[in-house]
Amino acid sequence: MTLHIVSKSPFTSSALRECLDAFAQDDALLLIEDGTLALRHEALETVPNGQVYCLEADAAARGQQQLAATMDKVEIIDDARWVQLCTEHHPIVSWFR
Repeated sequence: MTLHIVSKSPFTSSALRECLDAFAQDDALLLIEDGTLALRHEALETVPNGQVYCLEADAAARGQQQLAATMDKVEIIDDARWVQLCTEHHPIVSWFR
């Protein structure tokens, strides 16, 4: 079970697309920094429910917090939950290109 961390906007980078190309059934996706802008990208629909996480502070900083709160498939998390996800998954892959 891989934890994929996307930190770049899907509108300006290929990080989300490349991540989803490598995404396996039991993997999880964490959106941080400009990666939280993926909440508005259609590619996110391909990720199964319960496997998408969004860092609350980064979503709030980019005006995405309210949108994230309305999405059933996205769990809004804090730093403590991020650490927990890191302990539950191996490997952890950061996508930032």
